[in-house]
Amino acid sequence: MRLPLSRRTIVHALAVVCLPALGYLPAQDNVKAQTSETVLFPFDDYGIPFSKGLILTLVPGHKSAHAPSIGFDPEHPGTPVMPIGKKGDPDFPRAYFCGTILHVDGEYRMWYSGFDGKARQVCYAVSKNGTEWTKPKLGLVDYNGSKENNLCAIDGEQAMRGMIVLVLYDPEDPDPERRFKMVREVNPEMKPAAVSADGVRWKSVAGGKDILGGGNLEPTGLVKHNGAYYIYGHGGPVPHPIQIRGYMRAQKRMMVTLASYDFENWTTAGHVSFRRDDLPPRPIKDFEFHRGEQVHLGASVWNRGNVLLGFYGQYHNETNDRRTAVVDIGLVVSNDAIHFKEPLPDFKIIPSFEEDDRAEPRLTQGQAFHNIGDRTFVYYGIWTEVDRNSPTGVRVATWQRDRLGYFAPVPEAKQAHCISSPIATVDEGAKVYVNATGLSDSGNLTVELLDEQLRPLPGYTAADFTPFEAKSGMRLPAVWQGRKSVEKVGGPIRVRINWSGENQEKTRLFAVYVENPQPQ
Repeated sequence: MRLPLSRRTIVHALAVVCLPALGYLPAQDNVKAQTSETVLFPFDDYGIPFSKGLILTLVPGHKSAHAPSIGFDPEHPGTPVMPIGKKGDPDFPRAYFCGTILHVDGEYRMWYSGFDGKARQVCYAVSKNGTEWTKPKLGLVDYNGSKENNLCAIDGEQAMRGMIVLVLYDPEDPDPERRFKMVREVNPEMKPAAVSADGVRWKSVAGGKDILGGGNLEPTGLVKHNGAYYIYGHGGPVPHPIQIRGYMRAQKRMMVTLASYDFENWTTAGHVSFRRDDLPPRPIKDFEFHRGEQVHLGASVWNRGNVLLGFYGQYHNETNDRRTAVVDIGLVVSNDAIHFKEPLPDFKIIPSFEEDDRAEPRLTQGQAFHNIGDRTFVYYGIWTEVDRNSPTGVRVATWQRDRLGYFAPVPEAKQAHCISSPIATVDEGAKVYVNATGLSDSGNLTVELLDEQLRPLPGYTAADFTPFEAKSGMRLPAVWQGRKSVEKVGGPIRVRINWSGENQEKTRLFAVYVENPQPQ
């Protein structure tokens, strides 16, 4: 039974203990900066499977500079960060975001869906800081008698139709014409792929045909992980196992994953990566497609190397009329890009309520997440249903950098600590950092390194650890008797974090980073 969660409460739950995961290898991703670091989040119980005396708290994102009900970010850039265009532009009267934001060559690049009252087309914007966006005049597509617009082109000078726009930057592809890769949804039955050298001039692949088998999978996630491409969406090839009158309408929206190794040939079989409806053999409550707790559009996925963070559409509806639906954004986690788990069931990591401009309470996630300076940005959009011309545009939720959730001890906990899975790739000169707050003489953390069999490594024990001087920090370096890096250890290591002090419950651990030296 699911318990209702308050929109204004940060929910606590006991940390889950699971079996140790051996050979915890940082995954090889197409973004080189991600391959040099293992990130351990408290809400990833594969990365940190063992804990004692700790509880997990997730933190909802800040949606404005003045929303004390969920906490506020005084530096929040406002909503939306990219509004709709002017009358006569391809993104007027609406700018939808089931799109993508990438950081390439020193700037942020956005692909989104503009609607001019007749068609939804792929538009483009750029930013230096992720908050102030401009719509460049690309000069590629004739629109209303002019090429002075921000429309991307496909196969020459054609405008790209697109309701959902998913883009990958793949610099390791030996063909420079395939440096950018895109899958877009033209309609629920048509998802063609394209490639590009610059991200604005695109060429169709597979003859411009649907690459997902003509099914009804509607995607919002696209990543490359361990050499494979994965698409995430709802619908698709996996029916609900319970039929009614021979018709599989019992199916509710759930997250389905498809895979490819060349970006053109995709599995027509899918995997149900995450679902929120009633699972067999439990009887389902009803056969109404739009009613219930569901997963809207699968998840958009942030590949952090060894762990993938998924932001999914947390769909709620008490009726079978989609106009009464509310969609928040929830959090799921994966370590293999296929199987996803919700750290705290039904937690709203980005709540839908109280948009500053009174936009409708139905959020849409996108492939758009970045650590910029000392903050984490997750971008999202609005699904209009009751009033199609109500506010849209691209929005952002903010956290202090990587502070989406934390461990803290329960009151009067004895020997509170947590232990990571083995980290197999640790080069000589690797450094360990923690993201933590509430450090003091009466509440502190110590960091120690263990071997795979949980034995302390000489020279890296808690007794060798030099106490942190700062009271908080997003990247506090671990030091052991003057050692600021790890010497050659000859095998996998684990990281153990210990809490101590009378006020240890005020000490919060948000993340641990094991950073390998960059290759020369």
